[in-house]
Amino acid sequence: MYIRGLTIRQIATLCRIDYEKVRLHIRSRERRDPTIPGRRLLVHDQPAPVPPQPAAPYREPWEDKFALLRSFVQDRGRFPQQLSPNPEEKGLHRWLRHQRARYTEGRMTEDQSRQLDTLGQWRGNVIGDRETHWRTVHNQLLQFIQDSGRMPHRQNENATELEATLDIWIQTQRAKARAGKLTPTRREILDRTVPSWKTTRASLRSG
Repeated sequence: MYIRGLTIRQIATLCRIDYEKVRLHIRSRERRDPTIPGRRLLVHDQPAPVPPQPAAPYREPWEDKFALLRSFVQDRGRFPQQLSPNPEEKGLHRWLRHQRARYTEGRMTEDQSRQLDTLGQWRGNVIGDRETHWRTVHNQLLQFIQDSGRMPHRQNENATELEATLDIWIQTQRAKARAGKLTPTRREILDRTVPSWKTTRASLRSG
C-alpha cells in the first residue's frame, strides 16, 4: 500500500492500526530494502491510466456518398429533399447541405467541387432553389390536408415527422406575414389554396 502511493496515515486508517506502528513497520522495511522510497516515488508519480477511448464512428468515404447522390439525381432528375419521407433521401440531403457549407468555407477540394458541378446547380444559393423548396413544402401541405381533412399539428399523439415539419412551416409563414416578410405571391397562393392558414390554434380553440 505504501509503495502504491498511500500515506502512512491513510494506511493506518484503512487497516485500523495505530499510526506509530505503521510508521515504525515501514521504516524497518526501508532499512532492510533501501529501494522502497525510490520505487514508491516512481509508482506515485506515474500518470493515471488513460481510459480507453470509444472508436470513432464510421464515416462513409466521400466518393461513395457522391456516387449515391449521382445515382439519385440521375434516377429522379432532381436533388434530394429535406422533407422526404425516405430516410436515405433525407440522409443525402444532409450530406449535400454539408458539402455546401464546406464549399462556402473553402474546405472543399477542387476535384470534389468539379464532380458536384457535373450534377447541376448543387450549391443551392440561388433564388430559384428556394422557391422550388417553398412550393414543394406547400404541395406537401396540400396533400396532407387532403389526406387527413385537417391542418397539421405536431402535438397530435400520432403526429409523424412530416406533420410536425409542416406544422412548423405554416407557423413560420404566419410569423413572416405578421412581420411583413411574406412575399405577395406566396401570400396569394396560401390565401387561395389554404384559406385557414392564418388561423392559429389559439383562435380555433377560442372559437
